[in-house]
Amino acid sequence: MKKLFFPIIFIVLFILVLSSCSAGKYIPVNYYILEYYPHLEKEELRQDEPFDLSVLVLDTKIPKTYSRSQIVIRHFGPKITYSEKDIWGVKLANIIPDLINKRLVNYNIFRQVQREFLNTKPDYEISTVLNNIELYLYEDVQIARLNMDFYLSKSGEETYLVHHSVNKEEKLFDDNVETFVLKINDLILNETDNFISNMVHYLKFGSEKETIVQKEERDSSFVSYPDLELRHSGLGSLLLPAITRSNNEPYFIIYDQNGNEIKTAKMGTAVALKDGIYSVSYGSGSERQMMTKENIKVIPQYKTIIEPDWGCLTVDIIDERRDFIQMRYELFDLETGESYGTELTAEEEVGEQQKIWLLRPGMYKITLNNESFNTYRDFSTVFVEKGEVQKLTIVVATDEEGNPTNLIGSGVIEESEIGASSDKLKFSSAVHGNVNINSNNETDKDNPETTITLNTQFDSRLVYDKDPFHYTLKNLIELGTSKEPDMDFRLSSDDFDLKNTFIFYFLKNIGLYARADLNSHFFDKNNYESNLNYVKVNTNDQVIEVAENQDKIKLKSPFFPLKLKEGVGINWRIMNYSKANLNLRSGFGMQQDINNDYYVCSEGDSLEIDYQDHAIYREQESVNKEGLELSLIGSFLLPFNLTYTTNADVLFPIEKEENISMEWENIFNLKLFKYISLDYKLKFENQEQDGGDDYIMMEQSLFLRLTYILR
Repeated sequence: MKKLFFPIIFIVLFILVLSSCSAGKYIPVNYYILEYYPHLEKEELRQDEPFDLSVLVLDTKIPKTYSRSQIVIRHFGPKITYSEKDIWGVKLANIIPDLINKRLVNYNIFRQVQREFLNTKPDYEISTVLNNIELYLYEDVQIARLNMDFYLSKSGEETYLVHHSVNKEEKLFDDNVETFVLKINDLILNETDNFISNMVHYLKFGSEKETIVQKEERDSSFVSYPDLELRHSGLGSLLLPAITRSNNEPYFIIYDQNGNEIKTAKMGTAVALKDGIYSVSYGSGSERQMMTKENIKVIPQYKTIIEPDWGCLTVDIIDERRDFIQMRYELFDLETGESYGTELTAEEEVGEQQKIWLLRPGMYKITLNNESFNTYRDFSTVFVEKGEVQKLTIVVATDEEGNPTNLIGSGVIEESEIGASSDKLKFSSAVHGNVNINSNNETDKDNPETTITLNTQFDSRLVYDKDPFHYTLKNLIELGTSKEPDMDFRLSSDDFDLKNTFIFYFLKNIGLYARADLNSHFFDKNNYESNLNYVKVNTNDQVIEVAENQDKIKLKSPFFPLKLKEGVGINWRIMNYSKANLNLRSGFGMQQDINNDYYVCSEGDSLEIDYQDHAIYREQESVNKEGLELSLIGSFLLPFNLTYTTNADVLFPIEKEENISMEWENIFNLKLFKYISLDYKLKFENQEQDGGDDYIMMEQSLFLRLTYILR
């Protein structure tokens, strides 16, 4: 029971942390197909007697942009993305001509309609080009777009006899991708009917002069975008940028060409509009004080962005201790003396957002204590520049009860200086993006594997430091994908690491520590290999699965193996400087490797079944170790913007037959620019082999890291 106590506590902790972390939520993949719907058939197109002709329906030509399995998401302008969770379950190049073939057969148009002729030559050929098939997904507007060409030609000839072109956008009334697929399905069948109608007309009346199109003019695999004149019913968008990059800037008003107010939106929010001419009003103050811009042309499928001719101002009021003060102030235009109104500074500690003033470029005056524009006390001035954000900080004195009195200083102060606080509890988080070159010999110590991956890390830390107590929580979530030739993106890295350490210093640099660490992952881990024959054996040596000619095998299930570490003992703070920190710990430690549904195949371990060799994948037994632990944790700021951190853990088990556990991680970070750095990770860990011996596994990672600080 004692051995199960810590694992149970850690599993509960892990579930709680996981439930609060949206990044780890698994999103299922949805697959969509196109189908034939008889109820959409048009009886007037059905022929009593077919034309005594044969026709071959060719595969649809699709440009590379749209030939991927992921559904294409189009944004206004040149940006497109590929949906990771919405996938075509059919090949568009095959299903579209299949639908056309079915339509022709049901309408009894030709004597013979086939997708392939082996021994005879058909009279005609039908070809199609899918230029665009995409879902416009923008703000509150969803549109299905189909741009496609249909052609009829005589077999082997270079001219088209009938050409039907379609470029349609249909508004969707919900944001379900299923609705988009249904609309595309309907459009393809309806436009097939229109093409068949034109084709029947040609076959009956021979209107060649009006319908012939030279083949070389249309036989292209590039994406074709219609001219603006053809986009007569499309939507565009209008954006007034939020130069503070916040969601707290004022609203702006949109008017149509007749001066009617049609929409309001916050700065930084793009608004979908029909093509046309518009005007906008924006800015702080009364309606008369707002700025206007007229004759703004909105073009379909294009985002019109207004270049800022305004600036922004925020006002913070603090006391000499750098604590924020709630106090009312008034803003004036220094040139005209007009008041833009009064405002009470926000209580940011309870979630209120600071007022953002959106103003014409110029000089402004701020007064306190209900002073008028002409006052020579309790005032400050600030210049607002076009396209810039000015953050004015006013410092006020306080009385014995802490109430603000008069202004004693003002100016532009760095946020880091304002935000300095005596609070001992600090939380920080960041997102890192990595381009990763990885090499390790975990699978085979003599043959390291090298991959190139795109990696994302969510890094958060909570620190409480108030003598004599020190607590640190570190959480690192790492998710990465890799792509190899002739393969789709695959999950390449998946790691969840949580470290908790509490220290009570009974002397200046010596204290008692307690720590609890957890390491796991979120998704299945698979091994990909062509024509794989394998056998899975559980910990009781029972065969639970036999498979042949597989292209992958699942080695790990979500959350397992689950690695837990606990320890208590003495912590010695060897170094504690601003640029160097080093701690040595020693005490009683425990480790649990819970290896549920975790399989490993050793070299040469195979079984012959039906004259075929099958690799044996054996389920790993869970491991529990107790003993003396030693840990070394340090971080150093070195010259040339180089940072070095190290974390070494060694466990000497009490049981003599158990091997020593060792894990040593070293990270070198070279800062290149403000948000860009070069990261090198070197990790050593001992791995056990079948014979009971162990070897040192070495893992190296070198990547260019882009960091965005969340807090």
